[in-house]
Amino acid sequence: MLRNQHSRLYLSYGMNHFTIDAPFQWLLEAYGLDSTYFPLLAKLGDYVGGRFLELVDYIDKTSPPVLHMWDVKGQRMDWVQLNPAHQQLLEDLLEHRVISAAFQEGAPWQFHYAAGYLIADAGIYCTLTVTNQTVYALKKYGDAFLRETYLPCYLPEEARRAWFGATFYTETQAGSDLGATAAEAVPEKNGWKIYSKDKYFASNAGIADGALVTARPRGAPPGAKGLALFFVPATLPNGQPNYIIRRLKNKLATRAVPTGEVELNGAVAYPLGDPEQGIYIALEILTLARIANSVAAMGLSRKAYLEALQYTEHRLTFGKPLIAHPLIKKDLLEMEILLEANLALALKTVARFNQSADLHPPYDAQYHYARFLGHISKNMTAEAGARITRQAMELFGGIGFLEEFPIARWHREALVTPIWEGSSNIQALDMLEVILKKQVHHLFFQEAEAVLESHADFSEGEVLHHHLRQLQQEVEELLRSKPAQVQFMAKDLLTHFGHLANTLALLQAADHCSAAEAKRRFLNIAELYCIQHLRKESLPPRTLNGADEIIHFCR
Repeated sequence: MLRNQHSRLYLSYGMNHFTIDAPFQWLLEAYGLDSTYFPLLAKLGDYVGGRFLELVDYIDKTSPPVLHMWDVKGQRMDWVQLNPAHQQLLEDLLEHRVISAAFQEGAPWQFHYAAGYLIADAGIYCTLTVTNQTVYALKKYGDAFLRETYLPCYLPEEARRAWFGATFYTETQAGSDLGATAAEAVPEKNGWKIYSKDKYFASNAGIADGALVTARPRGAPPGAKGLALFFVPATLPNGQPNYIIRRLKNKLATRAVPTGEVELNGAVAYPLGDPEQGIYIALEILTLARIANSVAAMGLSRKAYLEALQYTEHRLTFGKPLIAHPLIKKDLLEMEILLEANLALALKTVARFNQSADLHPPYDAQYHYARFLGHISKNMTAEAGARITRQAMELFGGIGFLEEFPIARWHREALVTPIWEGSSNIQALDMLEVILKKQVHHLFFQEAEAVLESHADFSEGEVLHHHLRQLQQEVEELLRSKPAQVQFMAKDLLTHFGHLANTLALLQAADHCSAAEAKRRFLNIAELYCIQHLRKESLPPRTLNGADEIIHFCR
């Protein structure tokens, strides 16, 4: 047998990334995942801590996807070749029921997103996320033909290879401005055809067997409300490609997922749901991806944290391990506080989405509240993920900047999370829209008041009450302001909501955990998070005494 030296590159190699992570398990329990799913996650955690790390490292460094535009006979094929190890990796993850559990077994959405946290690698999880979105759309909004013809291909019997999906929304002139989409859907004799010069960021291009595509039906009004959502198979019945892939993009990270530019020149397409509700369905699908972005950002943070923790225990400086130095402990402590607070909000958002995932437009207030939390969580976790992975890289010193070791890649992967699925500006504007049109801020304030009332003895309760009143005043003032002023302050408002939401999510987690040490932990972290991010003060010196308990809990 060949020697395996991966444990000398990945310090977390060989660890079960689920069973070592007690805070993650407690948060899953607090936010509604039955412990009967824990053995499945433990199996995935074992795989993620071993073979998975070997393969993702190899793919990133030496074997990115390759586009083949033409076959040997001179015909277009537009196929992306994956290294066999890459293909095996994806098939292994499908066998862990990352996609099928929610659709075939009735598993709550908490299971899928818990698996996403464990996988986290942005390129690999992107492939699975857009596949999950495709299955979701086919099952929920596909007509009888689509459900009977295509859905079984994505959820096959065990002997058959499952299909992969994609979402092609973005165009050169229509990224954040989805209403500027130029793709046109034309009803023809034998069904719908889509004509589009380009879908500019087409993840999974060349490996997807079908894609969700936004297009404007001919004669529909301009702007976002004129869009419809379609399912577009990758190939025609004769085996020829249904659309053209111009090229694959060279990216800073996420190299495992082929991101292409796609042209649709009369591509066969099938509408999903009522075309007049297309924009609402498209944004609902996008909500799944934004939640995935949130849990992945925290999963990447956990991977980076584990590497940094192990390194600081073994690296000697000035005659003692790095972790024995108070400043290093402070760095790790702040990273863990930020991680758990944001993870609590991400999993709370998952639980809220799980309660409203069966709803169709027009949605109820609970769906809009889940979407509201999704905008906040996506922004907060992305910013936290970039910060935590950067700090982890710094703890390695100079070797943290070397591509031969994994910590640099975890930071590279995390940098996409503030951009994917809408930047922080877009999350702020979408949050404003759901406040202005759906008045969801009232639900947030009602929930906050209830949580604070149940935690009347919380050490930072007065600070939380102050910020809650301040936030209410900010919202009221903004609602009376001119539109330009509202937009100007939107991101600050989003961040203020976020810090309160993170703290409340920790307090609620403490309420719903059965283990006494979990309750103590989340109350403690909520207190420290308040000090840093609401009071905006440094952690007090006394915090050093309890730092080890928090830092070493993920072992």
